[in-house]
Amino acid sequence: MAENAIWGIFMKALTLAVVASMALAGCAGQPLAVNHEVTGSSTSDASQAAALISAYRVSKGLPPVTVDSRLNQAAAYQARAVAAAGTLSHGSFGSRMQEFGVMGYSAENLSAGSATVDGAINRWKASPGHNSNLLMPQARRIGLARADAKGGYGRYWALVLGQ
Repeated sequence: MAENAIWGIFMKALTLAVVASMALAGCAGQPLAVNHEVTGSSTSDASQAAALISAYRVSKGLPPVTVDSRLNQAAAYQARAVAAAGTLSHGSFGSRMQEFGVMGYSAENLSAGSATVDGAINRWKASPGHNSNLLMPQARRIGLARADAKGGYGRYWALVLGQ
């Protein structure tokens, strides 16, 4: 009986790892190149994002999330990078998480063009891979940032979820 429980936990962890990898691979693009002037960036919407994501997670039987300043810094870095490039790419996600001291399970959602944080979150809910990240059982903390650029999609969002 204990073997079955351990096997079930192992299979769930393996499935989550595969889903997270697929989600990241589905968004990955070419290396970022600077094309657009970034006119500003902010993490001021992180608390609102945490409230919206927490309500969604709780409705699905998952624990809420809180804002983490380190994850905000990682999200701000990537929001500025994709805004400057005018394209969405996770780049070297694993290395970047290490640089910001993010250990354990982590995932990243990117979006462009939404004027508001709730618009970006609704887009992520509608995307199977991004929705899996929002509902990642291990997630306890988030960081969110937006960056504005002249050209491209105008507004870019980065959400980092972690343990």
